[in-house]
Amino acid sequence: MKCACCAAPLPPQAVVCAYCGSRQDVDLQSWVQAESIGPMQDLSCPDCRQSLEELRLGGDPPLVVGRCHTCLGLFLGHGVLEQLLSQAVRPSIDIDGPRLNSLVEQAAGSSPPLRYRHCPVCDDLMNRSLYGKRSGVIVDRCRDHGLWLDAGELRQLMEWAHAGGLLHHAARMEEEQREQERRRRQEEVERRAAEQELQNLEPGRGQNDWLDADLTTLLTRGLQRLLGG
Repeated sequence: MKCACCAAPLPPQAVVCAYCGSRQDVDLQSWVQAESIGPMQDLSCPDCRQSLEELRLGGDPPLVVGRCHTCLGLFLGHGVLEQLLSQAVRPSIDIDGPRLNSLVEQAAGSSPPLRYRHCPVCDDLMNRSLYGKRSGVIVDRCRDHGLWLDAGELRQLMEWAHAGGLLHHAARMEEEQREQERRRRQEEVERRAAEQELQNLEPGRGQNDWLDADLTTLLTRGLQRLLGG
């Protein structure tokens, strides 16, 4: 990829040209039907504090995003990012592991300083979380209104989806759900075994003896788990 202003080569994931210093509009290049509606008076960039520009992208119905003119960050409502990825990237049937690893390494090498941002809609602090397994993109997310992407992160997510990132994410989520279910069943088996041990205690023991036996059993099992036994 080359700089749109001076044609100098741009390194992977770069959004600012090292030669002329211009910021590159790399996120929405594939949307030729992007239409600027005007400033969103009530919404401002969480970094620059400038009014966001409302963009309508091709689709039926068209997708609406807010973009900062200064830093080119994007604010997307709930579900908009998923629709953008499905429109821009053809469904992948394979997972390109080396490409996914490369994307994570590139993101790690260009991570900006950690900072928490305010939601453009409600002004509450947004939570930071990884979007998808091995995407390398940490998004700022408001539970009620949507998420914020820094310049270049939408492009990286499209590359991630193209490399089979969505398939990888779905497979890992399914694997984690199976592991959680296995642990739940194991804990249920251990609980029932502990109850059976209490029921098999000798009759006629006092209430305090039962409580002591129950507590000892629970403590023993807890220590075994902590020690990996």
